[in-house]
Amino acid sequence: MGFGLFSLLSAVAMDTFTDDPGNKTDYSVTFYMFLAFMLVSLGFLFFLDDWSTGPSVAFLEGVSELLSHLHLVIFLFAVLLLGAYDGAGDTFMYWHLKDLGASQTVIGINMFVRTVVEVPLFLVSGWFIDKIGHVWALQLSFVVFALNFLGYSLIGNPWWAVLIDVIHGYQAITWTAATSYASVSARDDLQAVAQGIVSATFYGLGYGVGNLVSGPVFHHYGAVGLFRSLTVCCLVGFVLFYLLYRCYGKRGVCTDPDTEEEDTAPMLVSAAVMPKPGAFLHGGSVTTEAGETLGSLRIVRPQSKQDGNEIRQFSP
Repeated sequence: MGFGLFSLLSAVAMDTFTDDPGNKTDYSVTFYMFLAFMLVSLGFLFFLDDWSTGPSVAFLEGVSELLSHLHLVIFLFAVLLLGAYDGAGDTFMYWHLKDLGASQTVIGINMFVRTVVEVPLFLVSGWFIDKIGHVWALQLSFVVFALNFLGYSLIGNPWWAVLIDVIHGYQAITWTAATSYASVSARDDLQAVAQGIVSATFYGLGYGVGNLVSGPVFHHYGAVGLFRSLTVCCLVGFVLFYLLYRCYGKRGVCTDPDTEEEDTAPMLVSAAVMPKPGAFLHGGSVTTEAGETLGSLRIVRPQSKQDGNEIRQFSP
């Protein structure tokens, strides 16, 4: 809400305080607004009493531990691609709208709509991911980006971008799926590292790669050529992620319904400790499919009392 609301306010302020009747916008007012809000935010920080965090490990050690899981690496690869698409869209879509004659107010309304739509989707994202699973939730993001870029390439009036960007609100589910998958894939002491990796992959590396690659395409082929190329790239990314995860990263994640049928027994017990007829369980090693030890299991054979106080163990 804050992102969209103040994008709209700053856009209106730029159009209001721009004296030049041409298309040269005075951006200085937005920097003054930024400075004012940063000072207010800094003031609120002084009222925070508890700065404590949960237990964590060394950053490089945590990164090494998380990246040792192939399924998470493949998932982060998809996050990287989506970050590249988002970075390219955020940079060159607004440039495209300015070329179509959009005012700062139109651009601000566009940003306001795309962010406000995310609010209800954030609220239902948990239910949605429970229904289709983390992997399919992320895969649908490729389709949504493709539709976005295809729409951008077809419009001639900047106001149409406001309508197209309604579906951009799906990014709320994209982000929820990415962060929650990293959370369920990491130990308790690696939660902060996992979220840092996801954010750095999407907003850091992804945005950088997207802008670096898209810049020359935009320069040589224009906005239409760029957005149609990105549409194809999104569909290629969809297929690539689907094949990689299904072939090499399939793992029983508790919220993925498509894994329940294949992974009906998530706790695997070695045959060496399986109980024999006539035996009962007293407590041997029980592990998940990912190799995490959950507890121990021990077989105790029945005993009986024979001839007074003599105790003899039954033979198998």
